[in-house]
Amino acid sequence: MESLFGRLTELVKDYNKIIIASHKNPDLDALGSSLGLSSIFNAMGKKTYIFIDPDSDENNNTVKQALSLVPNFNYVSEKNYSKLVSDKTLLVVLDVHQQERIVCPKLVDEISDKVVLDHHIKMGNYIRETEIFYIDSSLSSVVELIAFYSKNMSIPISPVVASIMLAGMEIDTNGFNVKITEKTFEAAAYLISLGADPIVKQNLLKESKDEFLRKADYIKSSYIYDKDMAICLLYATSTTPEELAEISEELLNFDGVKASFTIGQLGKKLVGISARSIGDVDVCEVMKRLGGGGHTNTAAVQVENTTIKALEKALKKVLGEIKDEDNLA
Repeated sequence: MESLFGRLTELVKDYNKIIIASHKNPDLDALGSSLGLSSIFNAMGKKTYIFIDPDSDENNNTVKQALSLVPNFNYVSEKNYSKLVSDKTLLVVLDVHQQERIVCPKLVDEISDKVVLDHHIKMGNYIRETEIFYIDSSLSSVVELIAFYSKNMSIPISPVVASIMLAGMEIDTNGFNVKITEKTFEAAAYLISLGADPIVKQNLLKESKDEFLRKADYIKSSYIYDKDMAICLLYATSTTPEELAEISEELLNFDGVKASFTIGQLGKKLVGISARSIGDVDVCEVMKRLGGGGHTNTAAVQVENTTIKALEKALKKVLGEIKDEDNLA
């Protein structure tokens, strides 16, 4: 990480303006890491803008609430970003590495110099021709990375931003139960040392009754496959990788579930699976055989030109093959 921080610090010296962008339908990891990185760059004397419209109806209630706590940052949207674009503008993409999933995909084409910082599993259609491209899927969140950057630079982040960042970490780790390492807790402790407020964090983590019931309906429709694996099919018109991951993490909380797989429609012709495991099942191997990847406990795949039912069938076939191989071993 330290070499990354050194490269990033040297790189930003060459730019007059920096635009930070994350994925569509941002969550608290995307927003918290954007606010944290903007705080660091601002302290370095750089004019920094976060690409998000605080008044957009597309923001969920949690993000709207978080944005209301930090009105003094520089925000831009599709309405007014073009005046910031020049050969002295740097684009920093956080919590995503695929152009089509960025809040404004044309930013990648219009800004020649780019940095990508992410913690998701690397997909084939990643952003190329970057000044820095850094993915570490062992990280709990991008917030974790930005917290360590703040610590490395000895540039503190305000208590309210630290609170938003800590909430982002908690969501991405399902309450510090998955994708955690010693570094995860070290980053969380650092944010608390900066004044992260547990009451602010808890208020941000509350969800509306409608959101709870919607998620409950998805979970209710899940089923147990082969005694200890939970499978959930999201027949919504469109969902996000983050939502698939959220449901899979919730399914792991049920007694007897060793692995979970949530399948949903990510685009018109794109279907994805988010896979989670408590450790007994290597979900990375399962996803690899379907064209994806990841780690033993956390993995995913996105498949073009298929359907939810077809991918469900392919998943069960792979699970059966792996079981047969284990029995023969």
